[in-house]
Amino acid sequence: MRNRFTNIQVKEIAKVLGCTLLALSLQTGLAQKKERLRLSTAYTKVMDGPMYLDLQASARVDNTNVTVPDAELAVYYEVDGEEFPLGTVVTDGGGKAQFTLKGMDAIAPDSTGLYILGAAFAGNDTFSRTSSSVEFRDAVLTASLVEKDSMNYIQATLQDKVLDSTVAEALIKVQVRRMFKPLIISEEFLMTDDSGEIMVAIPGDIPGKEGILAMEVVIEENDTYGNVKAMLDAPVGTPIVHTSTYDQRTLWGRSSRTPLFILFFTGLLVFGSWGIIFYLLFNLYKIAKN
Repeated sequence: MRNRFTNIQVKEIAKVLGCTLLALSLQTGLAQKKERLRLSTAYTKVMDGPMYLDLQASARVDNTNVTVPDAELAVYYEVDGEEFPLGTVVTDGGGKAQFTLKGMDAIAPDSTGLYILGAAFAGNDTFSRTSSSVEFRDAVLTASLVEKDSMNYIQATLQDKVLDSTVAEALIKVQVRRMFKPLIISEEFLMTDDSGEIMVAIPGDIPGKEGILAMEVVIEENDTYGNVKAMLDAPVGTPIVHTSTYDQRTLWGRSSRTPLFILFFTGLLVFGSWGIIFYLLFNLYKIAKN
């Protein structure tokens, strides 16, 4: 009877230990559950300028979209299913990063002329492994300033470099670069014609430093060519007149250039006030003496 009671106790203890271990394993599994990192990739080519990838890392935590800073991303290009490393980049406080490419010679296309660039996140204790890639063909966007019927125009042509042919029906935007937001001067849905060209008139009343306008011809988020930008300086703007009053005597100027009438009026008030005070003191002195 004593041995039987001991066996029952052993079974109960084993059952309790098993439940405890199961609960611990479930808690550990829940604690190790990782969030899914979302990674977006965008390719941009600036004619006669840099080529780069814009990367954005984000995640959905507690039903809220948040950016992911300090995420190390490995950038690569892919050919026939094989990946070739290009370097690494770390996202900033806003979850963004930019990786500058060393020209088209640093990457290789497949047999059809298609380029594949991507970025991969190896994962950590919080987020799981993920990757994102973008496919594009190499495009050449040329822009020039032409004059026709006493009007100034921006003429641009889009070409597929591999096919050595122009691209028709591509959405293009023409704008003037500004400090905060570019000034768009083209139509909302401007597309290249059958010869791959567009022509946009430049208004003559746009102000620019020394009359020079920083023009931009832009293709944004094209399914085939990504983002392509061509820039040129056009001396067709209205010169900005410098109207600084720094060395003039104005109310909003520095103290050494205070208007003379203010100095005179202020001095008159000060000396007049002290004169009245001295006059009253003098009269008090005379009264006290008498």
